[in-house]
Formats: sequence, C-alpha cells, structure tokens
Amino acid sequence: MNLDYDYIVIGSGFGGSVMTCRLVEKGYKVCLMERGRQWKIGQFPRRPHDVQQRMFWDPEDQKYGLMELRDTPESDVLSLTASGLGGGSLIYANVLYRMPERFFQGWPQIYNRKSLDPFYDRVLHMMEAKPYPYETQNYYKATPKTALLKRLAEEMPPPPDSVGKPSFNLPPLAVRFEGSFPGHQTHNMHGALQSKCNKCGDCDIGCNINAKNSLDLNYIFRARHLKTAEHPADIRTHADVVRIEHCGDYYKVTYVIPEFPQQETTFTAKNVVLSAGSIGSTSLLLKMKKQGHLPNLNIWLGKKWSGNGDLLGLIFGSRENIDATNGPVITGAIEYNFKDYEDGYHHGMYLQEAGFPVGFAWYLSGKIPQLPGIRGLGTLFAHSIKKYIFKILNIESRDQINVGDEFAQAIDRADFTKRCFVLLGMGRDKPDGEIRLRSDNQAIIKWKMDGSKLHFDRLRTQMKKIAERIGGVFVDNPLTHLNKVVAVHPLGGCPMGETPDTGFVNPLGEVYGYKGLYVVDGSILPTSTGPNPSLTIAAVAEYIAEQIPAKITHKSKETQEA
Repeated sequence: MNLDYDYIVIGSGFGGSVMTCRLVEKGYKVCLMERGRQWKIGQFPRRPHDVQQRMFWDPEDQKYGLMELRDTPESDVLSLTASGLGGGSLIYANVLYRMPERFFQGWPQIYNRKSLDPFYDRVLHMMEAKPYPYETQNYYKATPKTALLKRLAEEMPPPPDSVGKPSFNLPPLAVRFEGSFPGHQTHNMHGALQSKCNKCGDCDIGCNINAKNSLDLNYIFRARHLKTAEHPADIRTHADVVRIEHCGDYYKVTYVIPEFPQQETTFTAKNVVLSAGSIGSTSLLLKMKKQGHLPNLNIWLGKKWSGNGDLLGLIFGSRENIDATNGPVITGAIEYNFKDYEDGYHHGMYLQEAGFPVGFAWYLSGKIPQLPGIRGLGTLFAHSIKKYIFKILNIESRDQINVGDEFAQAIDRADFTKRCFVLLGMGRDKPDGEIRLRSDNQAIIKWKMDGSKLHFDRLRTQMKKIAERIGGVFVDNPLTHLNKVVAVHPLGGCPMGETPDTGFVNPLGEVYGYKGLYVVDGSILPTSTGPNPSLTIAAVAEYIAEQIPAKITHKSKETQEA
C-alpha cells in the first residue's frame, strides 16, 4: 500500500516543530497538522473588534483565534494554551531555561543534564536565543522592572529554609535584539525576516513585528525551505485532528477544518507523532481509547499531570517606578533552591517579573479612572466653558494660549499600572494530577494543591516579602482561594516510563503497545521542570529525533554506492 506520508506530526509547538524539522532533514516525507492559522507579521489582533473576534479559540462560539482558555466547574485548573503555527511559542514569554540536574529525579535514566546539554545547546542555537542585553545596550538598560528584580535579589536575605542565597539570572530569551535601532528588520540565520525588539511588551499576545523568535520563524521555516531536503515539510494549518486509527502497520489520521467540522480529510502514514500539548495530546488519546480506535492504550494515560507550580502574584501601590509596559514580558528571574519535601521530592522555585502590553495599561486606565485624571478632565471642561463665556461677552482674556498641558492633565496617568509589580512564580509542584474526559468528551483536570502546599507557601512568602520591601500590597490570585490554579505550563498526561508498568510512553516517546505512534511534547514529562519548561520540551524532542535513523532514499543509496 502506498502511504501518503512517512510521518504525520500533529501540533506545531516545541515538540512538533522540532520533530518536523529533524525528520525532514533525515529524508522523511512529513506532514505537519496545526489546528490554528499561520499568524504573519502584523496579523495578531489589536483593535477592540479584532480582539473580540480573533484573540480567543472557542469553536462552539465560532471563534478561531490565538489562545484557548479552558475552565469548567469540575476542573481544578484554568489552563491557557495556544492555537496557531508555532504553538505555544506564539504566546509564551520567550524564556528558555535549562532544567537543574537534581530535578530529573523520577525521569527515565537516559535523561540528565549530561545527556541533554548538547540538545539544550542545539535548541538555543536554532532559536538564536540570548539573555536580555540589559547590561550591554543602553536602550535595554532603561528597563526599570529588570533593575528592580536584580536589586531585590541582591538585597533581600535568603529564606530560612533555602539552600544557599537566591541568585538573579538573565535567562536566554527567544527574542531578536540584533539591529541598529528598535524595529530594524534583518533576516535571521534561517532566512526569515524579523525585527529588533522595541520593548512593547506584546510578547504574550503575539508579536506583530516578528521580534519574537517563535517556532514558525526557525524550526518550521527551515523544514519548509530546506533546499537539500528530498521532501520539504507539508504544512497544513486549519487542520484539527479528530481521529487516529491503527490499521496494522500504519495509521489513518483524520482532520477537519475547524470552521467546517463536517468535512473530513484523511491521510495515511507509517508513523504518527502527537505533539498537541499536555491537554491536547492527552484528551485526543483518551477519546481514541473511548471510541475504540486505540483500545490498548495503558492505564498511565491521563496521569502524572502538573502545572509546573505556576502562581501569579500582584503587588499594588509600590513606591518604586516599575513601568511594566517597558520591555519584553520577562527579562530576569530569581532562582531559589530549597530543602526537599518531607518525602524527599526535590524542591526549587523561580520568581520572574512580568510585564504587560501598553494597550492593556490603556484598557485599565479607561476601566479604573483615577482622581488626577478626573480632576484634569474637569479643569479642561471648566476652562473651555470659561473661554466660551468670555467670547460671548467679548471679554479680553490673558489666559494661557498653549493648552497642551491642560489636555495632558486630562489623561489618566495610570499610576496603579506604573507601580504594579506582576510576579510569576513557578517550580517543583507534585505531578499527582489527572486529565479525564467528561461525558461530553471535554477534558477536565483533577489536581489538588494539598500535596504541593509547601511549594505554594514558599512562593507566597517570598512574594509577600518583596511587597514589604517595595512598600506595596500583595494580592494573591483569587482563584487559589477556590483551590483552583491557572496553568500556563501544563505538563504530563502521557508520562514517560522505563516500562509499561511505570509510564505511558517509553523514554523515546513511543506509545507502549503501538509501534510507530509517538507523543513528543510537554505531556510526556513525568515531573515538573522547575523553571519554564519550553527549552526542556524542545531538548527532549531533539534527543528523540536524534535516535531516529535517517531514511534510505534514492539519493542516499547513490551516495553509498559511490
């Protein structure tokens, strides 16, 4: 039987993009399927109407936008995931952090820093990631939130249960800082056109000037345009996979265009790589098991879920000028090493400053007007009435002619956004959650904070101490008081294990019981990573791809014979 492809890759995030690129390089015929669209330069929604219609992914309401927010009463987690070519790289905060050696506890033995470091290096090279040039370029030096976080790390005493003093780091960022001026366009090493970062803070809602080194501009771009490839990648966007069927020695993959869910298209392949993320990959496989298409999936499917210890904290009314709209979303981090949990599970955590787009500050200013702006608007209105009366009565006035300052005073200065410090916490929580299906086949996540209470207590304690240090008021994410977390780094659901008794996939991502069916994304990580997981997901994908032999093609045969 002639199959359509050697490999079908489902999902274009940090697992799928790496696998697509490396499989193409090895001579395989690859189809990459992504449910979302390709977002090109200048296409991310910014106008109010566009944000309403194209920012969010909610097919039930005919919305097919950039990000999906999932929440149900039964779920213990509100999750945020991406939709578009490049997956999570379109909306993440650009941070590419290596996983500390001791956090590989609970992973298959082949994974450690020694085995992964060459692949960490490979990802950083492909994505042209570099630390924020805060110390080397004057333009980026003027970023108050970076300076504040660095100073806090240096001045604050270490927590009593920490191991050593916390350290400040400028982790590698997948952002383009090359160019003569902000917005300066040049081509990256793969040939894609990008711009120098202009510190707009739009990283998490899609970068409209291509300053973010998202996966569509490196791995996927290379897979599409590699001149030496026998088969450049076939990229299919608007392809929402609804079915994977095992047909003996090959697989059938069926997708629909989200806008037209009744029209199905089916392709065949010897191998399938599922890379739709922790929630996407796990929920699709749970459906396939329930519907009888993949009946032999083992009991570990859905297990070992974690949110990587994500916690959002806000500090209002700081005496410091933080100016969170100035700079990439995250530029630096404070790294904490702590004593282990009582059961010996290693613990560490990270606090990172978070910025937000300028447009969000304007939105808040309009929704929460402050007294100075109201007073300025009243003054402007009173002066306008006064001038009108003087004109009617023909009275000469010596009032100021240049009234620009009056208009300026009528604009809300939004001190609450300038002095708001957004902190993102993450770290080693317990992977004791589970992804399940409701009766309507919608995925829900059951996960309790109780087992990870130590982690969240330590995070909150440090956030509160920072608030005291800068004279602000700490406000916890209100959802945590309902025992619900916001997970922007969902992990697990298809965990790796040395054997079928300990995991859902083997250490190289192949599903136990189904030869040629792989899962390569955050769902296979058996524990939280501690820092931002994107680099580790991509490095694991690089490692897995490295183990797949090159395809014997006509060209390679001729080379061998010669």
